[in-house]
Amino acid sequence: MPKRFNHLYPRIHDFKHLLFCANAARKGTGWTHETSHFYFHLERQLLSLKDELESETYLPGAYRYFSILDPKPRMIAVAPFRDRVVHHALVDLLTPIYEPRFIDDSYATRVDKGTHKAVLRCQHFLKRSPFYLKTDIRKFFDSVDHQVLLKLLEHRIKDKQLLLLIEKIIFNVSNTGKGLPIGNLTSQFWANVYLDPLDHYVKEVLQIKGYVRYMDDFVIFSQTGRVLNGLLDAIENFLEGQLKLRLHLGNTWLNTANHGLSFIGMRIWPHYIRTRSENWRRSQKKMHRRIKEFEQGKLNDDQISQSLQSIVGYHQRFKSSDNLLK
Repeated sequence: MPKRFNHLYPRIHDFKHLLFCANAARKGTGWTHETSHFYFHLERQLLSLKDELESETYLPGAYRYFSILDPKPRMIAVAPFRDRVVHHALVDLLTPIYEPRFIDDSYATRVDKGTHKAVLRCQHFLKRSPFYLKTDIRKFFDSVDHQVLLKLLEHRIKDKQLLLLIEKIIFNVSNTGKGLPIGNLTSQFWANVYLDPLDHYVKEVLQIKGYVRYMDDFVIFSQTGRVLNGLLDAIENFLEGQLKLRLHLGNTWLNTANHGLSFIGMRIWPHYIRTRSENWRRSQKKMHRRIKEFEQGKLNDDQISQSLQSIVGYHQRFKSSDNLLK
């Protein structure tokens, strides 16, 4: 039985902790009108939030939605800024509890992980395994079952006040009992909690060494294609039986290392890596948008510099003697 943690809730409404989390949330959103208004009345806003959390009267607000094409249409949910402060407070509190539990080869939204290391890890396995199976989960964020998620959280969290706060945030998205809003910091964290049983099943029960997961996309590497075909059925049964999820069979590929692996925007071979053409085109469009925003006065010198450096840097990270960006 894993250790369960209690007496966590007082740290959620600690004023210094809320101030720290407000600054963290602001870094992710910039100085929007809503953020500026919150900071203009910062002490009053944080004291109000502290009082609501402490008295357990806090209720999350309504989401604002907009759609993006990345590369397929996605509906992004934006929580009010004060709710994003609470999201940061939750994730900041829970990360030290869950990080020791997560496997090394889960790379999404974790400190010292990310796309760069996930791609290089895939290349590491491609050099040693001639076959791979790549797949993802069908409509993952829409399919997350709230009750299953809460039971998974209860395996590690004993604090009833904290669990009640988590319930409020999870249930705020819909009344169907399913779904997490794309774009929330908490949703990204819950995703890793929700898929952690899959990671341990693959590594410990199926005894697979070559495995990389980034959010709901994952790859398994093997010496033979026959082994991978057998694993697919086992993983399907586990996902449906334990997590109420289904694989996206239309996005499931069994292939060889020599043909390359398409994963999180990159095309990976055992001895070189290149950006997928559609990702390069999206990056170019993003650069043009940022330049236009700069010319319109929407971005200052520092903002345009940081934005362009970030876009170019993403594509240059894989340049080395063994990883040639082509």
